[in-house]
Amino acid sequence: MTAPRITVIICTRNRAAFVAPCLDSVLRQTLPRDHYEILVVDGSTDETPAVVARYAAQGVRYLYEPVQGLSRARNTGWRNALGRYVGYLDDDAQAVEGWLESALAAFDRVRPEPGWVGGPIDLQWEVPGPAWLDVSLQECLGRLDLGTQARWLERRERLGGGNSFFLRDLLEQTGGFNENLSRVGDILLSGDETELQLRLQAAGHRLYYEPGVRILHYVPRERTLPKFFFRRYYWGGVTDELIRRTMRQRGLGGAAAELPSAHTAESSSVFVRLRRLVHNGLALCGLGSAEARIRARIYYAYVAGHFAGVVRWHLHRQPPAGRS
Repeated sequence: MTAPRITVIICTRNRAAFVAPCLDSVLRQTLPRDHYEILVVDGSTDETPAVVARYAAQGVRYLYEPVQGLSRARNTGWRNALGRYVGYLDDDAQAVEGWLESALAAFDRVRPEPGWVGGPIDLQWEVPGPAWLDVSLQECLGRLDLGTQARWLERRERLGGGNSFFLRDLLEQTGGFNENLSRVGDILLSGDETELQLRLQAAGHRLYYEPGVRILHYVPRERTLPKFFFRRYYWGGVTDELIRRTMRQRGLGGAAAELPSAHTAESSSVFVRLRRLVHNGLALCGLGSAEARIRARIYYAYVAGHFAGVVRWHLHRQPPAGRS
């Protein structure tokens, strides 16, 4: 039996309602079925194993990962993959039919071979988003749109980890995802993707954007409420600070200065940062619309997260290992 070219990895935990539509979208791919395998890495206590078992006859593999954490599940996935390439799809997302074929074509066509291939992420809303939830804020919901042309990305541009393809050997060489920067339960650290990007770029690899590598990502009602964004951006500030310090500890301070982030378009200019602090401070004092006040609170949640990240680093400093 010939090994598949691509392993699709779906990491999930207690989201049984989403797994079946996700799997169905992967099974509808235009790429011939013998060219790819599907691997579900699960840490659930709900009925997810039973849902996945219904797909066993279609060749879907199942692995139970008892240790919580998205990065841990991602690493378990590539370590057990049979394909030369591995692709990650969020469990609450659905891939368009040409998703796998477009990704494989990018690896086959583009030279030098990309270190990371990804594409657009469109949002599927349970309810319409409120007026204050502008395009920039939608990025932390997963939204990604870098245009209709395939191209290499600039160093500060980013791809979404839940719609990503890698050469398996490259993940093995670099140690994969940093499990010290992983989302675990209510701890919304989310820096494993960004830190991996910085390490890949420091090693000379580049990211490639392919418009055909498109997915639809579900946004539930609770993720359109201000309190979600306050928490998400607070942990975004923590994440970004920990990544900067981790990269400096590795001797990659230059890479840390080019930090790509879905949480903010923060400039390194002291003047720009001061202007944003003042502008958002005035909005908090009532000098602006209700929407502006919500966005200001989100911004200050991010700033507070930075300070919390400094404290967390000194109290819980971790070794600078991508390997585990």
